[in-house]
Amino acid sequence: MRRFMFLAVAVLLMSLTGCGNFKDIKVNSANIENISPYGLRGVDVAFAIEVDNPASQIKLSDMEASLKHSGKVIGKVTVDPFTMKKRSVEVYHLNARINLGEGVSLYDMVMLMDDKVLSECLVDVTAKGKLKSGLAKTITKKDIPLKKLLEYAEQNK
Repeated sequence: MRRFMFLAVAVLLMSLTGCGNFKDIKVNSANIENISPYGLRGVDVAFAIEVDNPASQIKLSDMEASLKHSGKVIGKVTVDPFTMKKRSVEVYHLNARINLGEGVSLYDMVMLMDDKVLSECLVDVTAKGKLKSGLAKTITKKDIPLKKLLEYAEQNK
């Protein structure tokens, strides 16, 4: 579950650093606050992230990521939209939903505990950033090695 949490944080990190003038935005910390099952194939995760935003206000929406292994979607993470305040260091309380992919079993999920399998996973990330002025940009990154995202999330804790 912790790895999926880092995937959700990685979605935020990728969306925050995707815009040219916003490369100085940092996620200082991320903590899981609550985990609750959603049906038989999903989990809702409430978490808090501390963001240092030296740039202008930006609203992040349509944030999602897909975790893939051997071309098969293992799971999808969606994060609720939120607005980062300009020139501030704030803690944001966010909600994410993690859903298993079609045809994915609990055995497939257990396989993700193996570092070798995990290092073969890829992530597709999409997020939309909108400035207060109305200028918006959708950022899409495909086939990012999960290992690279987890390392990035660990560095920016």
